[in-house]
Amino acid sequence: MLIMIDGIDGSGKSTIVSAWKKYLSDQGKTIFDLKNYLKENDRYPELQEMENFDYIFSAEPTYTGIGKVLREELINNKNNYSAEAIADAHSLDRLVLYTKIIIPLLAKGKTIIQDRGLSTSLAYQPAQDQTLTLETVADLVGNRLAAQNRPDHLILMKIEPEIAFERLVSRTHKQDDAIFEKIDFMKKSSQKYHEDKYGRFFSSLGTQLHYLSGDEKIDIMNEHAVNLLKTILK
Repeated sequence: MLIMIDGIDGSGKSTIVSAWKKYLSDQGKTIFDLKNYLKENDRYPELQEMENFDYIFSAEPTYTGIGKVLREELINNKNNYSAEAIADAHSLDRLVLYTKIIIPLLAKGKTIIQDRGLSTSLAYQPAQDQTLTLETVADLVGNRLAAQNRPDHLILMKIEPEIAFERLVSRTHKQDDAIFEKIDFMKKSSQKYHEDKYGRFFSSLGTQLHYLSGDEKIDIMNEHAVNLLKTILK
């Protein structure tokens, strides 16, 4: 099973992912953190390294290969790459991730919980450049593969962009310096996440959509998120 969480920057995704990890660990479940593994090793693990874990936590863009170039170069605030180039890079990063990790793990019956994915590209790149439609981005090679292996559950964060932006400005522990952390872009991408055709795209694939409020106090938001995860995992 593939569970994906998404939303604009500052919407609370990372906080919820941490709450899910704590909940599962408290239940005695073992977790393989692919995001941290890639950060520390700059390479993908072998499947054998992950097969004895109960849950795999992943994130996009990745932290190796094309994903690393994306984070450090293509979406860095200091640079000015086109939305088309960024969409292509995300697609290729996704192609490698799904081919090497996601699809083989799903075939083994593993449960993967992922922060961002195809769902992000379909909101962010059309918001970045209006000539890039949802359909155009969805047709890129890595995105087609991800759609064929769609998330079983997609959890979307609902939050006012102004509140999310205030969080980004005030935080000191995590500064991505990404082009997407601007209020105008956050407003545009927030709208894309909640357009009817966005929801219809995933529903047509068989993905079940859920919504969580990112406006709540952290303890309440985490409680709602853990309750939702419990329901999904039953």
